Amino acid sequence: MLEFLQTDIDQNKTISDVLPIVQNIFELMQKEDKWVDDFFLHPLGFYYCRLFTSDQHQIRLHIWEPNYPIKSDLFIHDHFYDLCSWILCGKIVDYLYKVESSKEESDYTLFISSYLPDKNVRTLTRTNNFKTVKKVTERIIGNKEKYIIPRDTFHSNKILFEESDLAVTFVFTYNHKENPSPNVIGLSKNEIYYESDPIKIAPDKVKVLIKKALNNIWSQRE
Repeated sequence: MLEFLQTDIDQNKTISDVLPIVQNIFELMQKEDKWVDDFFLHPLGFYYCRLFTSDQHQIRLHIWEPNYPIKSDLFIHDHFYDLCSWILCGKIVDYLYKVESSKEESDYTLFISSYLPDKNVRTLTRTNNFKTVKKVTERIIGNKEKYIIPRDTFHSNKILFEESDLAVTFVFTYNHKENPSPNVIGLSKNEIYYESDPIKIAPDKVKVLIKKALNNIWSQRE
């Protein structure tokens, strides 16, 4: 039943290609409760659901609400994969950074991420690798647009809720590294962070988000 998630999605698809697939996904969520138990709160404040995972790629749904909580100042980060994201509703401001090593102590420090054995708990360990950080690109990606973030590119973003009360993206990751170890740039002086098990979102809350997402996505359809 879910073969379309393996065969019909890649980074070359347009928003017109993706919307029917997304509609199919939301129908499965509403009619069969598919994935409603699989939503979690990300440390950067958005809700996410892994719709499909393989060794080669992953497909996710990301949802932001206004006043979404950001848990820490560790928001500049890279990925161990290429990321393609289609904005279904809302608007994103994406910042790209040039990050270089600093011979002198600076405000920014590299944190190395790893996972505790047999647990879905990530640790962020502060290093003495000081960095200089320069914002080089600021791009606004609007409703029904697509953007790509190459692997190992440092970025951060913020969400704009100008025309909707929700932001939703459909995410495809590919070109994964064999040994994932994403990097984070932070201002914190803490030596180590333990991110607890992801907070699971109650199914009733998920169903409300799904209904609201559908209203926003198709009311803004161009």
